[in-house]
Amino acid sequence: MKRAARIAAAAAGALGLIVAGFIALNWAPDRPVSRLEARWAPPPSTFIEIEGMRVHVRDEGQRDDPVPVVLLHGTSASLHTWDGWVRALEDRRRVIRVDMPGFGLTGPSPRGEYTIDSYVRFITAVLDHFGVKHCVLAGNSFGGWVAWETALADPGRVEALVLVDSAGYAIRSESVPLAFRVAKIPVLNRLMEVTLPRRLV
Repeated sequence: MKRAARIAAAAAGALGLIVAGFIALNWAPDRPVSRLEARWAPPPSTFIEIEGMRVHVRDEGQRDDPVPVVLLHGTSASLHTWDGWVRALEDRRRVIRVDMPGFGLTGPSPRGEYTIDSYVRFITAVLDHFGVKHCVLAGNSFGGWVAWETALADPGRVEALVLVDSAGYAIRSESVPLAFRVAKIPVLNRLMEVTLPRRLV
């Protein structure tokens, strides 16, 4: 019995060391937005006020384009997802991209509202801010869901829709990414808030 207790204690100690090492190697607490802006928001980035939020946007390319391309990123991403697209399009098109609430440098919704309807309302307000009457709306993953829901809500404004691996429709997933599985495990999901293991991302 004493031997079993010693083995259990040693195993618990080893597990504790492994967890402590993992945390030490991957510790990544939140950084103030002011520190991140220097790296991630140089010109042509600007900030606009939408629904009580300071929203990170880029408006690039041909300003006389009557039907700009508006790009919406996916989960755990930012407007920088589209850097390559902007390089390919900016000589011919006006390209607007935005960090949506809860992502990039835009930060959280002041009301804690993250429904699909709130994102549609947000994108509509961004389009209104820029005076966009008609656009090509493109979205990746979660941004694709926001894009097609926005097109349904305001079909006269969206002339074309580009969906890249879009979310928003019911599917039975055969392979759930590791990060999504860990996010459902109590204690570990809280640990994810202050660690950023590259492999998990």
